[in-house]
This record gives sequence, structure tokens and C-alpha cells, in this order.
Amino acid sequence: MPTLAPEQLPALAAALIRLRGETLGRIAEATGIRAANLSVWLRGKEQVISAKRLVGLLHHLGMEGGRLRTDVLHPWQDRGALDDSRLVLSLLQANTQPVWLFQDEQPGLIKTRFLLAGDVLIRLEIEPGVDQALDLATVVRVDRVITTPMALAGVPIDSMASARSSLLALAEQAAADVGDEELLEGLIFRLAETVGSHVSSAQGWQQLEQALRRALGAGLSPDDIASLLKGHLQNR
Repeated sequence: MPTLAPEQLPALAAALIRLRGETLGRIAEATGIRAANLSVWLRGKEQVISAKRLVGLLHHLGMEGGRLRTDVLHPWQDRGALDDSRLVLSLLQANTQPVWLFQDEQPGLIKTRFLLAGDVLIRLEIEPGVDQALDLATVVRVDRVITTPMALAGVPIDSMASARSSLLALAEQAAADVGDEELLEGLIFRLAETVGSHVSSAQGWQQLEQALRRALGAGLSPDDIASLLKGHLQNR
């Protein structure tokens, strides 16, 4: 993850303010920063804001230690060409974490999407601009796209735990779809070549398949699963 330079912070904070639908007055009340001073700083002009209050501002906007916070669900709204989402995610996305995009097939102008990157969870409502109708997969690196007929607007967001649980249940359901069946078959074939001698019975393969489904539903990639199993069996 790139280190955020001080000169990047105003543009990043401005993008987060728009994504979160914040107002300067509400931020001023929450952080103690005068709205006039914040307005000047957001425009990239010289304005004294103490380091302590700047940390508080970023925390209020969903950042901590240069990363998106993992203790809250991030409710974003992007109206236009996803420029704000692109900016924030390009600077804050954890490159070492697999990124899952949850999307539904519901009609309507506003689309609800979820991004799950490790312990970071973002709920994003997208309303395209008049000149473009982009979706998240076109502007951010995505390792896996999970499409569900269930309306994602109905996923509970009262807590991180409930939202994450609902999304992982959708991912587990998706593991039964044709695309993931092919993924599963390919993984079992690869494992049969490398560790097949350790799984000799039909019952053993059935148990392995069930375990693989659970692992895929939990977000592990096929390569990660194969490596873990190979290392485990070689040490037995």
C-alpha cells in the first residue's frame, strides 16, 4: 500500500466526504474543526489544522493509520463516473488482500454493491452519470465477482458482523453455481495430481470436496488451498 503524502490528504478527505454524504457542519461538530478552516484545507490551500484534529477527521471519515478502518462498515454513495471511489480505493486498497465484489441482478438506476477486502467492508450505492454507466469492476482490481439474484439493498447493515455473515452466506450459495463448480473441479484435479496418494477412498474425496466448498466460501483462493494442503500433507 502506498504511503499517503500530506499533499494527498485534502483530495482524499474531500472524496470521502462526498462518498459518505457528509456536510462540513456535521464534520465540524464531530471533530472540533471549524467549518471555514476545513473548507480552506480541503481546497488544498494553506490552513493550520493540528495533527491531532487531522487524525480525528480522518478517523471520522473511515480511515486509521493510512488505511480504511476495519471496525466499521463504510456506507458510500457515488454519483457519476466513480471518480471518488477510484481515488480512495487506489490509495487505500490493501494489495495483499483478495477483493470480492458482490453485485445483484436487480433493475433500477441506483445499483447496490459490496466490496469485501480482508476485514474491510464497503457498501456502495452507484448512480451513473449522464455520460457513463461504469461499475466497480471497471475501476478497481477485483479478484472475484459474486453475482446473486438477491437484492443487495436488503443486506442488513446494522453491524459489521451481520452484513459480513449475510455476504459470506451468499458466497457459499454461489459456490453451487456452474462457474464455481468448474473452479472446484479444477482445484480437485490439481490436488489429485499433487496430494492424491494421501486421499485414497471415495469417502475421503467427498469429505475433501465439502471442506473445499467451505474454504472457497470463506474467501481462500484455489492456489492458497492447494498450497496449504500440500504443505500439511507433506509434513504428516
